[in-house]
Amino acid sequence: MRRNRGVWFVSLATASSLLGDQMLYAVLPTIYADLGLQPYHVGILLSANRVVRLITNHLAERGSRRWSLAWLLAVALTTGALLNLAYGTVTWFPGLLAARVLWGVCWSFIRHIGLMTVVDAAAESPVGASRLARAMGFYSGISRLGSISGNLLGALGHDLIGFSATLVIFAAASLLCVPLGPWSRRGLPRTRPPHISASEPNSRGLLVCGFASGCVGQGLIAATLGAVLSARLGDVDLGFGLGVASLTGMLLASRWVADLLAPILGHVADRVGRRRSGAAYFVAGALVLGLAAMPQISPVLLIAAVLAFYVTATGVA
Repeated sequence: MRRNRGVWFVSLATASSLLGDQMLYAVLPTIYADLGLQPYHVGILLSANRVVRLITNHLAERGSRRWSLAWLLAVALTTGALLNLAYGTVTWFPGLLAARVLWGVCWSFIRHIGLMTVVDAAAESPVGASRLARAMGFYSGISRLGSISGNLLGALGHDLIGFSATLVIFAAASLLCVPLGPWSRRGLPRTRPPHISASEPNSRGLLVCGFASGCVGQGLIAATLGAVLSARLGDVDLGFGLGVASLTGMLLASRWVADLLAPILGHVADRVGRRRSGAAYFVAGALVLGLAAMPQISPVLLIAAVLAFYVTATGVA
């Protein structure tokens, strides 16, 4: 029961920390001009937190070996929650860039300690491997709910009550969930995973595939979808006061909903082989992405192509 509680708490804390960050992906590409930003500013802001993690992931691993995990997680969650206020009040590009870089640091610690908490929660089980797989799946699923909520509710909130007001609400929600982080560590053993060599067979291929999938699926599409829809559709009115920001949020949220197909796509991979299925998913993803890039494509076909790409991205992952 204690182990289940730890997984529940850290999953919810992780999900809540993503609200403001994921809202930016849905909304910022559509309102950057109102904030006095340039298009290239958007790309930098939405990628800065990922770039800095190339360094801070190692920092999180080393810090987690030296200091209290509960304390580190509480600091990272609190700082991440307060950064929502910075997103909603700062319009100066260097200030927003500093906030995004700091969020990247926070996310390195949140993600690393979250995964360690799941591992620690399963450590005492006699069937640890099986329990760990279920716990990891649960953690990933709850985290995706945070992404879905940030994309969808953030976009809806922007259209209905405004950009800053929505981020203030997200900041309050994230702060309320901060205690769940340190509570998830109560009573758990602290495991020390053995060092694993990076020079494993096929590791280079996995790194290339992972980079390609993340760069396009979670980078290029997430950072530019709102701008593309805004250029193609203009100030479209979806009814009930909803506009292109809400449509962008719905489509970005569908990326995480598509992950619900992972068991089916994984079963296909088991049947036909991982190499063949991986190649098929990559080729299909390239084709639908090429279709989406066609200048004369209709809005309906553009949306369908984006949704199809998300399915192929799930298959690759």
